[in-house]
Amino acid sequence: MKKYWNLLTCLFILAFTAACTGNSGSDDPTDEGNGEGTLTLKASATYIENNGTDAAVFTVLKGDKDVTDQAAIYQKKGSSFEQFSGTTFTSTTTGEYSFFASYNGEMSTTITVTVIGGMLELPADPQPAKFDGFKHHILALQGTSLGCTYCPMMIAGLTEYEKTEEYKSTVVAAAHGVMSGDDMISTYSNSVLKETGISNSGIPALLFNLQSSSEIMGIFGSDSPASVCGRIQSEAQEQLKTAASTGISAAVSGTETSGSLSVTASVKVGQTGKYRVSAWVVEDDIYAKGQMNGYPSLEETYDFTHHSNVLRCISSTSPITGGNLGGKEECQAGETQMFVHEFDLNSMDIENLSNVRVLIIVSRNASGSRYTVDNVISCGVNKSVAFEYE
Repeated sequence: MKKYWNLLTCLFILAFTAACTGNSGSDDPTDEGNGEGTLTLKASATYIENNGTDAAVFTVLKGDKDVTDQAAIYQKKGSSFEQFSGTTFTSTTTGEYSFFASYNGEMSTTITVTVIGGMLELPADPQPAKFDGFKHHILALQGTSLGCTYCPMMIAGLTEYEKTEEYKSTVVAAAHGVMSGDDMISTYSNSVLKETGISNSGIPALLFNLQSSSEIMGIFGSDSPASVCGRIQSEAQEQLKTAASTGISAAVSGTETSGSLSVTASVKVGQTGKYRVSAWVVEDDIYAKGQMNGYPSLEETYDFTHHSNVLRCISSTSPITGGNLGGKEECQAGETQMFVHEFDLNSMDIENLSNVRVLIIVSRNASGSRYTVDNVISCGVNKSVAFEYE
Protein backbone atom coordinates (compact mmCIF):
# COMPACT_ATOMS: atom_id res chain seq x y z
CA MET A 1 0.00 0.00 0.00
CA LYS A 2 1.40 3.38 -0.97
CA LYS A 3 2.11 5.94 1.70
CA TYR A 4 1.74 9.66 1.22
CA TRP A 5 3.86 12.17 3.09
CA ASN A 6 3.14 15.85 3.12
CA LEU A 7 6.22 17.86 2.17
CA LEU A 8 6.12 19.88 5.39
CA THR A 9 5.88 16.69 7.41
CA CYS A 10 8.91 15.30 5.61
CA LEU A 11 10.92 18.42 6.33
CA PHE A 12 9.88 18.33 9.98
CA ILE A 13 10.91 14.71 10.34
CA LEU A 14 14.24 15.45 8.67
CA ALA A 15 14.91 18.33 11.05
CA PHE A 16 13.78 16.28 14.05
CA THR A 17 15.98 13.36 13.06
CA ALA A 18 18.99 15.63 12.67
CA ALA A 19 18.33 17.24 16.04
CA CYS A 20 17.97 13.92 17.83
CA THR A 21 20.76 11.95 16.22
CA GLY A 22 23.29 14.64 15.37
CA ASN A 23 25.82 13.79 12.70
CA SER A 24 25.24 10.19 11.74
CA GLY A 25 28.64 9.86 10.12
CA SER A 26 31.33 11.53 8.10
CA ASP A 27 30.47 13.77 5.16
CA ASP A 28 33.21 12.00 3.25
CA PRO A 29 31.51 10.22 0.31
CA THR A 30 34.22 7.56 0.45
CA ASP A 31 33.65 6.90 4.15
CA GLU A 32 34.03 3.25 5.02
CA GLY A 33 32.73 1.52 8.11
CA ASN A 34 29.96 -1.02 7.60
CA GLY A 35 27.12 1.42 7.25
CA GLU A 36 28.33 4.11 9.67
CA GLY A 37 28.38 6.95 7.14
CA THR A 38 25.84 9.30 5.62
CA LEU A 39 22.66 7.99 3.99
CA THR A 40 22.89 8.60 0.25
CA LEU A 41 20.47 8.02 -2.60
CA LYS A 42 22.22 7.49 -5.93
CA ALA A 43 20.83 7.15 -9.46
CA SER A 44 22.53 5.35 -12.32
CA ALA A 45 21.56 8.25 -14.61
CA THR A 46 20.81 11.92 -14.03
CA TYR A 47 19.25 12.29 -17.50
CA ILE A 48 16.97 9.84 -19.29
CA GLU A 49 14.93 10.14 -22.48
CA ASN A 50 11.14 10.23 -22.46
CA ASN A 51 10.80 6.93 -24.31
CA GLY A 52 9.56 4.88 -21.35
CA THR A 53 12.51 2.49 -21.57
CA ASP A 54 15.54 4.63 -20.76
CA ALA A 55 15.90 4.18 -17.00
CA ALA A 56 17.50 5.53 -13.85
CA VAL A 57 18.18 2.77 -11.31
CA PHE A 58 18.34 3.80 -7.64
CA THR A 59 20.75 2.60 -4.98
CA VAL A 60 20.61 3.55 -1.30
CA LEU A 61 23.89 3.58 0.62
CA LYS A 62 24.52 3.98 4.33
CA GLY A 63 28.16 4.93 4.25
CA ASP A 64 29.61 2.24 1.99
CA LYS A 65 26.89 -0.30 2.79
CA ASP A 66 24.13 -1.02 0.27
CA VAL A 67 20.81 -0.82 2.16
CA THR A 68 18.53 -0.50 -0.88
CA ASP A 69 16.44 -3.54 0.08
CA GLN A 70 15.76 -2.16 3.57
CA ALA A 71 15.21 1.49 2.59
CA ALA A 72 12.17 3.33 1.24
CA ILE A 73 12.39 5.70 -1.71
CA TYR A 74 10.02 8.65 -2.10
CA GLN A 75 9.12 10.70 -5.17
CA LYS A 76 7.90 14.28 -5.05
CA LYS A 77 4.49 14.76 -6.63
CA GLY A 78 3.06 18.24 -6.33
CA SER A 79 3.57 19.46 -2.77
CA SER A 80 3.87 15.97 -1.26
CA PHE A 81 6.05 12.90 -1.49
CA GLU A 82 4.72 9.50 -2.48
CA GLN A 83 6.50 6.25 -1.76
CA PHE A 84 8.08 5.00 -4.96
CA SER A 85 7.59 1.38 -5.91
CA GLY A 86 10.74 -0.48 -6.94
CA THR A 87 14.14 0.99 -7.76
CA THR A 88 13.83 1.74 -11.49
CA PHE A 89 12.42 5.02 -12.80
CA THR A 90 11.24 5.55 -16.38
CA SER A 91 8.94 8.16 -17.87
CA THR A 92 7.32 9.34 -21.09
CA THR A 93 6.88 12.89 -19.77
CA THR A 94 9.70 15.42 -19.84
CA GLY A 95 10.55 17.32 -16.68
CA GLU A 96 12.51 17.17 -13.45
CA TYR A 97 11.66 14.48 -10.89
CA SER A 98 12.84 14.63 -7.27
CA PHE A 99 13.52 11.66 -4.98
CA PHE A 100 14.89 10.97 -1.51
CA ALA A 101 15.45 7.83 0.56
CA SER A 102 14.59 6.93 4.14
CA TYR A 103 16.29 4.29 6.28
CA ASN A 104 16.03 3.70 10.04
CA GLY A 105 14.59 7.16 10.64
CA GLU A 106 17.25 8.94 8.57
CA MET A 107 16.61 10.72 5.29
CA SER A 108 18.98 11.30 2.41
CA THR A 109 19.32 14.57 0.59
CA THR A 110 17.03 14.97 -2.43
CA ILE A 111 18.33 14.11 -5.88
CA THR A 112 16.87 14.96 -9.29
CA VAL A 113 16.43 12.87 -12.42
CA THR A 114 15.67 14.91 -15.54
CA VAL A 115 13.62 13.44 -18.37
CA ILE A 116 14.48 14.98 -21.73
CA GLY A 117 12.82 14.82 -25.12
CA GLY A 118 15.83 14.16 -27.32
CA MET A 119 18.37 16.52 -28.82
CA LEU A 120 17.91 20.23 -28.24
CA GLU A 121 17.77 22.73 -31.05
CA LEU A 122 19.67 26.00 -31.04
CA PRO A 123 17.64 28.85 -29.54
CA ALA A 124 16.38 31.63 -31.77
CA ASP A 125 18.73 34.55 -32.37
CA PRO A 126 17.16 37.66 -30.75
CA GLN A 127 18.90 39.91 -33.31
CA PRO A 128 19.62 37.85 -36.45
CA ALA A 129 20.79 40.83 -38.53
CA LYS A 130 23.30 42.02 -35.91
CA PHE A 131 27.00 41.15 -36.32
CA ASP A 132 28.58 43.37 -33.68
CA GLY A 133 28.18 44.24 -30.02
CA PHE A 134 28.49 40.62 -28.90
CA LYS A 135 28.53 39.88 -25.19
CA HIS A 136 32.20 39.26 -24.36
CA HIS A 137 33.28 36.43 -22.08
CA ILE A 138 36.91 35.67 -21.24
CA LEU A 139 38.54 32.31 -20.51
CA ALA A 140 40.58 31.87 -17.33
CA LEU A 141 42.66 28.68 -17.47
CA GLN A 142 43.72 27.52 -14.02
CA GLY A 143 46.78 25.27 -13.77
CA THR A 144 46.43 23.33 -10.54
CA SER A 145 47.06 20.03 -8.73
CA LEU A 146 46.26 18.21 -5.51
CA GLY A 147 50.01 17.85 -5.05
CA CYS A 148 50.68 21.61 -5.18
CA THR A 149 51.21 23.29 -1.80
CA TYR A 150 50.69 26.79 -3.20
CA CYS A 151 47.52 26.00 -5.17
CA PRO A 152 45.16 26.62 -2.20
CA MET A 153 46.12 30.30 -2.29
CA MET A 154 45.09 30.50 -5.96
CA ILE A 155 41.87 28.60 -5.17
CA ALA A 156 41.11 31.05 -2.35
CA GLY A 157 41.80 34.00 -4.64
CA LEU A 158 39.49 32.61 -7.31
CA THR A 159 36.81 32.02 -4.68
CA GLU A 160 37.00 35.71 -3.76
CA TYR A 161 36.99 36.63 -7.45
CA GLU A 162 33.63 34.86 -7.81
CA LYS A 163 32.13 37.72 -5.79
CA THR A 164 33.19 40.39 -8.29
CA GLU A 165 31.36 41.91 -11.23
CA GLU A 166 34.05 40.75 -13.66
CA TYR A 167 33.45 37.11 -12.75
CA LYS A 168 30.06 37.29 -14.47
CA SER A 169 31.97 37.61 -17.76
CA THR A 170 34.60 34.97 -16.92
CA VAL A 171 34.56 31.27 -17.80
CA VAL A 172 37.02 29.16 -15.76
CA ALA A 173 38.58 25.83 -16.72
CA ALA A 174 40.89 24.00 -14.30
CA ALA A 175 43.58 21.76 -15.83
CA HIS A 176 45.07 19.39 -13.24
CA GLY A 177 48.64 18.19 -13.57
CA VAL A 178 51.87 17.23 -11.76
CA MET A 179 50.72 14.72 -9.14
CA SER A 180 50.19 11.11 -10.19
CA GLY A 181 47.73 10.58 -7.31
CA ASP A 182 45.46 13.33 -8.59
CA ASP A 183 42.58 11.52 -10.33
CA MET A 184 41.54 14.74 -12.05
CA ILE A 185 44.64 14.63 -14.24
CA SER A 186 43.97 13.41 -17.79
CA THR A 187 45.64 13.32 -21.16
CA TYR A 188 43.46 16.30 -22.02
CA SER A 189 44.55 18.43 -19.06
CA ASN A 190 48.19 17.52 -19.71
CA SER A 191 47.80 18.54 -23.37
CA VAL A 192 46.37 21.90 -22.40
CA LEU A 193 49.09 22.57 -19.82
CA LYS A 194 51.81 21.60 -22.28
CA GLU A 195 50.52 23.65 -25.21
CA THR A 196 49.93 26.76 -23.12
CA GLY A 197 53.41 26.60 -21.62
CA ILE A 198 52.28 26.03 -18.05
CA SER A 199 55.05 23.75 -16.78
CA ASN A 200 54.88 21.66 -13.63
CA SER A 201 57.08 24.19 -11.84
CA GLY A 202 54.70 26.94 -12.95
CA ILE A 203 51.67 25.62 -11.08
CA PRO A 204 49.64 27.29 -9.64
CA ALA A 205 48.91 29.53 -12.58
CA LEU A 206 46.07 31.46 -14.15
CA LEU A 207 46.24 32.17 -17.85
CA PHE A 208 43.74 34.45 -19.56
CA ASN A 209 42.47 33.73 -23.07
CA LEU A 210 45.29 31.23 -23.89
CA GLN A 211 47.77 34.04 -24.21
CA SER A 212 51.54 33.59 -24.03
CA SER A 213 53.15 32.00 -20.96
CA SER A 214 54.72 35.34 -20.03
CA GLU A 215 51.22 36.52 -19.11
CA ILE A 216 50.58 33.66 -16.66
CA MET A 217 49.63 34.83 -13.18
CA GLY A 218 51.32 32.95 -10.34
CA ILE A 219 51.49 33.09 -6.54
CA PHE A 220 53.95 35.16 -4.47
CA GLY A 221 55.12 34.63 -0.90
CA SER A 222 53.35 37.73 0.38
CA ASP A 223 50.01 36.88 -1.23
CA SER A 224 46.63 36.75 0.47
CA PRO A 225 43.27 35.71 -1.03
CA ALA A 226 42.42 39.41 -1.38
CA SER A 227 45.66 40.26 -3.20
CA VAL A 228 45.30 37.32 -5.59
CA CYS A 229 41.70 38.30 -6.26
CA GLY A 230 42.82 41.87 -6.93
CA ARG A 231 45.34 40.78 -9.56
CA ILE A 232 42.81 38.49 -11.22
CA GLN A 233 40.21 41.25 -11.25
CA SER A 234 42.68 43.78 -12.68
CA GLU A 235 43.75 41.46 -15.50
CA ALA A 236 40.13 40.56 -16.26
CA GLN A 237 39.28 44.24 -16.59
CA GLU A 238 42.07 44.64 -19.14
CA GLN A 239 40.93 41.61 -21.12
CA LEU A 240 37.33 42.83 -21.19
CA LYS A 241 38.33 46.19 -22.69
CA THR A 242 38.70 44.44 -26.06
CA ALA A 243 35.44 43.79 -27.86
CA ALA A 244 34.63 40.28 -29.05
CA SER A 245 34.68 39.76 -32.81
CA THR A 246 32.38 36.74 -32.63
CA GLY A 247 29.15 35.72 -30.98
CA ILE A 248 28.32 32.15 -29.94
CA SER A 249 25.11 30.19 -29.48
CA ALA A 250 25.06 26.52 -28.45
CA ALA A 251 23.00 23.52 -27.41
CA VAL A 252 24.29 20.42 -25.58
CA SER A 253 22.35 17.15 -25.38
CA GLY A 254 23.17 13.80 -23.83
CA THR A 255 22.34 11.02 -21.40
CA GLU A 256 24.36 8.39 -19.59
CA THR A 257 22.53 5.65 -21.51
CA SER A 258 23.38 7.12 -24.90
CA GLY A 259 27.01 7.37 -23.83
CA SER A 260 27.55 10.61 -25.69
CA LEU A 261 27.31 14.38 -25.50
CA SER A 262 26.16 16.08 -28.69
CA VAL A 263 27.31 19.67 -29.10
CA THR A 264 25.91 22.05 -31.70
CA ALA A 265 27.09 25.64 -31.90
CA SER A 266 26.52 28.59 -34.18
CA VAL A 267 29.17 31.31 -34.48
CA LYS A 268 28.52 34.77 -35.92
CA VAL A 269 31.57 36.53 -37.33
CA GLY A 270 31.74 40.28 -36.90
CA GLN A 271 35.23 40.89 -38.32
CA THR A 272 37.05 39.17 -41.15
CA GLY A 273 39.85 36.99 -39.82
CA LYS A 274 41.30 33.55 -39.12
CA TYR A 275 39.31 31.70 -36.45
CA ARG A 276 39.33 28.31 -34.75
CA VAL A 277 36.68 26.66 -32.61
CA SER A 278 36.91 23.98 -29.92
CA ALA A 279 34.76 22.47 -27.17
CA TRP A 280 35.97 21.64 -23.65
CA VAL A 281 34.06 19.48 -21.18
CA VAL A 282 34.34 20.57 -17.52
CA GLU A 283 32.77 19.15 -14.36
CA ASP A 284 31.86 20.88 -11.09
CA ASP A 285 31.68 19.79 -7.45
CA ILE A 286 34.06 16.84 -7.58
CA TYR A 287 34.96 15.51 -4.14
CA ALA A 288 38.66 14.75 -3.76
CA LYS A 289 40.77 14.65 -0.62
CA GLY A 290 44.53 15.04 -0.46
CA GLN A 291 45.02 18.69 -1.42
CA MET A 292 48.47 19.66 -0.18
CA ASN A 293 48.30 23.02 1.53
CA GLY A 294 51.04 25.43 2.54
CA TYR A 295 48.45 27.72 4.10
CA PRO A 296 46.65 25.72 6.83
CA SER A 297 44.82 28.78 8.14
CA LEU A 298 42.91 29.05 4.86
CA GLU A 299 41.07 25.82 5.67
CA GLU A 300 38.97 27.73 8.20
CA THR A 301 37.38 29.74 5.37
CA TYR A 302 37.84 27.84 2.12
CA ASP A 303 36.91 24.35 0.94
CA PHE A 304 39.75 22.39 -0.66
CA THR A 305 37.90 19.07 -0.94
CA HIS A 306 35.33 20.00 -3.61
CA HIS A 307 36.74 20.98 -6.99
CA SER A 308 34.92 22.72 -9.85
CA ASN A 309 35.62 23.68 -13.46
CA VAL A 310 37.70 20.48 -13.78
CA LEU A 311 38.74 19.85 -17.38
CA ARG A 312 37.58 16.38 -18.45
CA CYS A 313 37.88 16.34 -22.23
CA ILE A 314 38.55 18.58 -25.22
CA SER A 315 37.45 18.20 -28.83
CA SER A 316 41.00 18.64 -30.14
CA THR A 317 44.34 18.05 -28.42
CA SER A 318 46.44 19.25 -31.31
CA PRO A 319 45.90 22.09 -31.45
CA ILE A 320 43.87 22.70 -28.32
CA THR A 321 42.25 25.66 -30.07
CA GLY A 322 40.53 23.23 -32.45
CA GLY A 323 40.01 23.31 -36.18
CA ASN A 324 39.35 26.20 -38.52
CA LEU A 325 35.91 27.73 -38.01
CA GLY A 326 33.66 26.48 -40.78
CA GLY A 327 36.65 24.62 -42.23
CA LYS A 328 37.84 27.90 -43.72
CA GLU A 329 41.26 29.51 -43.60
CA GLU A 330 39.57 32.88 -43.24
CA CYS A 331 36.01 33.83 -42.33
CA GLN A 332 34.37 36.97 -43.61
CA ALA A 333 32.47 39.53 -41.58
CA GLY A 334 28.75 38.84 -41.66
CA GLU A 335 29.11 35.05 -41.90
CA THR A 336 27.50 32.51 -39.59
CA GLN A 337 29.34 29.21 -39.24
CA MET A 338 28.28 25.95 -37.57
CA PHE A 339 30.28 23.68 -35.25
CA VAL A 340 29.16 20.15 -34.38
CA HIS A 341 30.96 17.65 -32.15
CA GLU A 342 30.05 14.47 -30.31
CA PHE A 343 31.90 13.48 -27.14
CA ASP A 344 32.17 9.87 -26.03
CA LEU A 345 31.33 9.80 -22.33
CA ASN A 346 33.27 6.55 -21.99
CA SER A 347 36.46 8.37 -22.94
CA MET A 348 36.34 10.63 -19.90
CA ASP A 349 35.91 10.22 -16.16
CA ILE A 350 32.57 11.86 -15.33
CA GLU A 351 31.14 11.54 -11.82
CA ASN A 352 27.83 13.38 -12.25
CA LEU A 353 26.52 14.39 -15.66
CA SER A 354 24.27 17.04 -14.12
CA ASN A 355 27.44 18.87 -12.96
CA VAL A 356 28.94 18.87 -16.45
CA ARG A 357 29.21 21.89 -18.74
CA VAL A 358 30.64 22.33 -22.23
CA LEU A 359 32.73 25.39 -23.05
CA ILE A 360 32.57 26.58 -26.66
CA ILE A 361 35.78 28.51 -27.35
CA VAL A 362 36.36 30.62 -30.47
CA SER A 363 39.97 31.73 -30.96
CA ARG A 364 41.36 34.26 -33.39
CA ASN A 365 44.77 34.68 -34.99
CA ALA A 366 45.29 38.41 -34.68
CA SER A 367 49.08 38.38 -34.26
CA GLY A 368 50.11 36.34 -37.29
CA SER A 369 51.07 33.16 -35.43
CA ARG A 370 49.27 32.50 -32.14
CA TYR A 371 45.55 31.92 -31.68
CA THR A 372 44.08 33.47 -28.55
CA VAL A 373 40.52 33.37 -27.27
CA ASP A 374 38.15 35.83 -28.87
CA ASN A 375 35.00 34.68 -27.07
CA VAL A 376 33.75 31.74 -25.00
CA ILE A 377 30.46 30.52 -23.56
CA SER A 378 29.51 27.84 -21.03
CA CYS A 379 26.52 25.58 -21.70
CA GLY A 380 25.12 22.96 -19.32
CA VAL A 381 24.08 19.47 -20.41
CA ASN A 382 20.61 19.38 -21.98
CA LYS A 383 20.59 23.15 -22.00
CA SER A 384 21.12 25.84 -24.59
CA VAL A 385 22.63 29.33 -24.76
CA ALA A 386 21.34 32.00 -27.14
CA PHE A 387 23.39 34.72 -28.79
CA GLU A 388 24.01 37.53 -26.30
CA TYR A 389 24.55 41.17 -27.13
CA GLU A 390 25.77 44.06 -25.00
